[in-house]
Amino acid sequence: MDTKNIEIITIRISEYLSDKLALQISKALWGQRDVAELRSTLFWFKSETDYFNVIAQSSSDDFVGRLCCIQNIDDPTLWYYGDLFVVENHRRKHIAEKMITTAFDVLKDKGCKTVRTYVDPQNTSSLELQKKLGFTEKPYQTFNDLINNGDLMFEKQFGQIYNAVTVREKLDVKIVANLYNRNLKALHGDKISYDEWCKSILNNDTDEENFLICRGLMPVAWLKINGLENAEVGYISMLAVEPKYQYYGVGTFAVEFANCFLHDKGKRFVRVQTTADNLSAIRLYKKCGFVEVSKTQDFCGDETELCKVMFEKHI
Repeated sequence: MDTKNIEIITIRISEYLSDKLALQISKALWGQRDVAELRSTLFWFKSETDYFNVIAQSSSDDFVGRLCCIQNIDDPTLWYYGDLFVVENHRRKHIAEKMITTAFDVLKDKGCKTVRTYVDPQNTSSLELQKKLGFTEKPYQTFNDLINNGDLMFEKQFGQIYNAVTVREKLDVKIVANLYNRNLKALHGDKISYDEWCKSILNNDTDEENFLICRGLMPVAWLKINGLENAEVGYISMLAVEPKYQYYGVGTFAVEFANCFLHDKGKRFVRVQTTADNLSAIRLYKKCGFVEVSKTQDFCGDETELCKVMFEKHI
């Protein structure tokens, strides 16, 4: 087989675009050598949320294709892909499909649960491609400030991106301590030494279980469950999420995991307590179906006297 005339196409991610590449894209898409529109797009999308490009180039660095991905402002686990373009002499070579699947890999690493796109109802080839890649047509909704009037909306689910790992090793205890310390102010906690952490977590207490909530291999939260020896009631006694992963669905997964874990242990109720000033925690528990059952005034670990709110859910 003669491989001399086979052109190698490279697909890569570009968050910021070089001037040369931006000029190539502008000329191919709009027939102009002006990067102002791309510059404006990059500025607004990148400053408001997250954004990246998937670029296809030939071995001689000629522009072959592009698509962009934009994170939703209100839901960081929802992303859009669009502006899919392949130059005419490279079409029907599966380059578009390869660019989209490359985008999928990046989106999963960024915590995306749902990717959305919009398609002109007359664009039969694109409609077929979305179906092939596992997209499903959904009722039309807007995405950020994008204008897609008249288009059909499609979405693809990536499934659950988090998992729970039981804390068993000292190295895991160090991660737990770090997650706790990063949330110390919000938790109104007191300082705890590493030795105290090891004694607390690795003491084989049959009434509790500690978990690291992970995205892939990366720990992003600590979940502590108590009340395992209680006949009917289990407790979420601690939930500390790495700050930069907050609002990415970690807390929701942790609470749902705790509910299932305690249900499997035969519990009928789950309770969790937080301070009245922890509004994000209160919103989370209410969203997960918990109802307020009591309020008490008490001292926290940092010796602050605050109102503590108890929530409960029947499982």
